[in-house]
Amino acid sequence: MTKLRGEALKWMEEALWDLETAEDLERAGRFNTAAFYSQQAAEKAVRAAL
Repeated sequence: MTKLRGEALKWMEEALWDLETAEDLERAGRFNTAAFYSQQAAEKAVRAAL
């Protein structure tokens, strides 16, 4: 595995973790924090794609 591919996978794993956290927070009614984690997930997924 190349270093760049490994780095992309790391970012995508982080994005998925943030998305899961956002979903849990949304179910708990913590909408502001869920929005924050959603944004973080999106940014990390884009970073993984670049």
